[in-house]
Amino acid sequence: MKRIAIFLLSILLYTTAIAETMRVEDGTIYYEVRGKGPAIVLLHGGFGDLRMWNGQFETLAENFQAIRYDQPGFGQSSKPKDAYSPVSLLLQLLNELGIQKAYLVGNSMGGTLAIDFTLLYPERVAGIVVVGSGPGGFPIPKEDQDEMNAVFTTAAQQGLAAAVELWLRNPMVAVAMSNPDSKDLLTKMANDNNAIFLMRFWPIEKMAPPAMQRLKEIKTPTLVIMGQKDAPLIHDIANAAASGIVGAKSIVIPETDHLPQMEKPAEFNKAVVDFLQGIP
Repeated sequence: MKRIAIFLLSILLYTTAIAETMRVEDGTIYYEVRGKGPAIVLLHGGFGDLRMWNGQFETLAENFQAIRYDQPGFGQSSKPKDAYSPVSLLLQLLNELGIQKAYLVGNSMGGTLAIDFTLLYPERVAGIVVVGSGPGGFPIPKEDQDEMNAVFTTAAQQGLAAAVELWLRNPMVAVAMSNPDSKDLLTKMANDNNAIFLMRFWPIEKMAPPAMQRLKEIKTPTLVIMGQKDAPLIHDIANAAASGIVGAKSIVIPETDHLPQMEKPAEFNKAVVDFLQGIP
């Protein structure tokens, strides 16, 4: 019963939350805003959408103005027709909402975006939380590249359903898929967003030099959160952020992997709120 109730609640929050759309150059961006106070923007990872923050959105809205949105091609945002800058898109959203400074919380690809945005617009960021992620430009071993590329190759050769099935077997989400509180939503997000496996333009900022070479420029308060059972590569990337950003703090959440916010939301939320409220 608990599993069913949590799943139904996640769907209810997604369908009844206050929603808006923002016009961009070649389509629309879907976003949600709730609460009052300092702004906090939740940046989703590469194989889901804003629903991966269902366990945080309501809680954070008790003390913050919580904002979450779907990147182009994900969730309810329109598909990008050309390459675009995810940093510029986030800047446009902040300007649209009249927000001069915000906290950024990003998972996976969203964490990389938080770092990129902070490097390019440090005056607009009050603090960042990087979850299962790290800087762009980190050297990825060929075997890890091949493992991820296999998902996209499978989509092209065997179809989207096969690609989703392969992704959900990835060791990075083994804990999430064994957790009844996160499995159903993760599976639904992967199926709802299966077209991304054939999408040409991803939310990747072109940085020269890449963030990996510029981490010491970041003076913004930073927290890096890692899932204990996340992939070794992700730990290496996250540790690069934690050691490279001056004054960064890091924590490991036990018995979680790539999606700790979905797997242990209460523990995750406490870590984030405690960190943000401790920033002067």
